[in-house]
Amino acid sequence: MLILGVQRLVVLETPKTGSLALRAMLAPYTLPISDDAARHTGHYAYVQNHAARLAEAFGGTLETVAVVRGPLQRMQSWYRYRLRPKVKGLPASTRGHSFEAFMLAYLDGTKPQMANVGRQDRFVGWTGQAAGVDHVFDYKQLGLLEAFFSTRTGDALTLPVRNMSPISDRVDYTLSDAVLARYHAQNAEEFALYKAVTAQGHLKRPGLLA
Repeated sequence: MLILGVQRLVVLETPKTGSLALRAMLAPYTLPISDDAARHTGHYAYVQNHAARLAEAFGGTLETVAVVRGPLQRMQSWYRYRLRPKVKGLPASTRGHSFEAFMLAYLDGTKPQMANVGRQDRFVGWTGQAAGVDHVFDYKQLGLLEAFFSTRTGDALTLPVRNMSPISDRVDYTLSDAVLARYHAQNAEEFALYKAVTAQGHLKRPGLLA
C-alpha cells in the first residue's frame, strides 16, 4: 500500500500487476509510512483498517488506485514466477507440475501453497456493477496509469521495468477445454471486472468527480 499525501492518493498493490515498478515510479511522492503498511492490502482491508485513520490524518477521504490484468494471463504469471530456482523444492514451487495441474490445484484447493492466488474482483471490492476502489487501471493500458499519475503529481512519469517473472519459450500454458471452462465459471466475477476495466482502461467509481 502506497500513500501519496500531497496527491491524496492510496495505491492498493494488486499482486502480479507490476506493483514494484509502480513503487519505483512513485517513490519520490510516497510517504515513509508506506514502508510499514502491508504491501498487498485489498479494498475491504483498507476500508476496515486504514481509511478512517488516514482520512483523519489528512483532513478528508483519500482516493484509492489499483491495477488489474487479464485473469488467465495473471495465472500464467503466477505459474511462471513459481518456477524460479529460488523456490525449487519448496511447497510453493510449480516445478514438476504442468500448468493444467497448477490450475486444477487452484480450482480444487488441493495444493494451496503452490496455487495460493487471490482473486482480483475481491481485491478491488467488485460488486458485479462497480469496484470499491476509486480508480482501477488495465495492466495492458498502463499508459493511462502513467498519464493519471503524471497529472496528479505535475511531473512526466514513466514506469520502469521491475521484477518481471522469468520468461521461457519452454513454458507450456496448455489447458484442456474443460479446465478453461471451469476456470471461467468459477471466476466469472473476476472476468466481469476485467471486461469492465479493459473497455475503458481507467474505470472510475460511480460518483467520482475526477
